[in-house]
Amino acid sequence: MRVLITGSNGMLGSSLSKILKNHEVFAFGREELDITNREKTNSTLKDIEPKVIIHAAAYTNVEQSEIDEDKAYLVNIIGTQNLVDYCINNDVLFVYISSTGIYGTKKTNYPYNEFDNAIPTTIHHKSKFEAEKIVINHLNRFLVIRTGWLFGGSIENEKNFVYKRYLEALSNSKIYSDPTQVGNPTYVDDLASQINILIEGPYHGIYNCVNFANNVTRFEYVKKIISLFDLDCQVEPAPEGMFKRVAPVSYNESAENLKLNLLGINIMGDWNESLEKYINILKSSEI
Repeated sequence: MRVLITGSNGMLGSSLSKILKNHEVFAFGREELDITNREKTNSTLKDIEPKVIIHAAAYTNVEQSEIDEDKAYLVNIIGTQNLVDYCINNDVLFVYISSTGIYGTKKTNYPYNEFDNAIPTTIHHKSKFEAEKIVINHLNRFLVIRTGWLFGGSIENEKNFVYKRYLEALSNSKIYSDPTQVGNPTYVDDLASQINILIEGPYHGIYNCVNFANNVTRFEYVKKIISLFDLDCQVEPAPEGMFKRVAPVSYNESAENLKLNLLGINIMGDWNESLEKYINILKSSEI
């Protein structure tokens, strides 16, 4: 199939370009395809005529979104609308990459599944949820992928959380991490492989796609990263108020892949195993 990927310079976009090797892939970063420009976006799509669009591009700065709402809405909502408008009258499967952060604060101790209501608490997550609604309300052929706490990809990517913690630990004998927020550390290569299964099958609708994690905190995640790198650095729970945030981010971003499990197609494994695999790759590259 002819697959067009937006956000190709991001962690997931670059992984998708690598994993979808059985397809004819056209991958665009922000500079090659400005999704907020309706005319140029439509012209590019008409030239390529993709059968699948995987929309991984987004404005992802959660803190800055609280300050610059217009940019978050422009990129995440209007940009998505421009892509969706092309798909309405064309036979295209549209894959929208969303976030488990949209679920909000309704649950405190349990992971969210696809049948829970989304009640986002930040501008960023509101913009992602509004974009979801555009996709769902306008298209018959779509996949909404809710994921979070992504890791993997190139060490040159500024959002590479694992590598940034490695660098932090190299220059400090002690670092701190949030012991309260829970989520699912998710390897982008696992996610890309799961998306490949979905686009090649007769699947549509909303899917949580995360690595398995049972109430894993940021603190436990970071502690595992430093342990796997064998660094002489102590990871401590951050005191309350140490990390001040503008955005009212939910303390529970954890999710379960209920629909994937019910369909028997869940290949998203344990986050510990995937994190070890990724860090071994980094070690072998002699970072």
